[in-house]
Amino acid sequence: MKKLALVIAIVFAGIISANAQVWVGGGLGADLKKKAKSFNVAPEVGFMIPKTPFTIALGTNYKYNDGKNELSLQPYFRYAPITIAEKFILFFDVTGDINLLDANKEAYAVMLQPGIAWMATPKWTAAFRFAKIGYDHNFYSTDGFLMDCDLAAPSIRIYYNF
Repeated sequence: MKKLALVIAIVFAGIISANAQVWVGGGLGADLKKKAKSFNVAPEVGFMIPKTPFTIALGTNYKYNDGKNELSLQPYFRYAPITIAEKFILFFDVTGDINLLDANKEAYAVMLQPGIAWMATPKWTAAFRFAKIGYDHNFYSTDGFLMDCDLAAPSIRIYYNF
């Protein structure tokens, strides 16, 4: 395990020193009700492929929901074809959600998640995902086609670009 951590640290140091477009960030969330309490922490790291509209990223999501711990791995591929006024970017994420704490490890989802990113400064970006369209196999409590569009509560992430 120590060797793996060292290899990952060396790879990221090499990418950052090569002036690559690496970013880190993620999101936090909480839902506090009288009888139910939940919160989640979702760190991410990504790499913007130079001179293309593509990004490769990997996130994790830890969620505590009414005494139950959930941990998932969330790799995704972002296509960002449209820039508006040099501050806003429309994007489409092809994402995967893989449950890591499930006993049989058979809960997963593959989705398309459209969104918009706001580049507040050259270093700070906020990204808003507002829909999920795809296939779910018991990850979001369904088995089959999933379509979830919630403009009132989008998924919000904050990123720092190196």
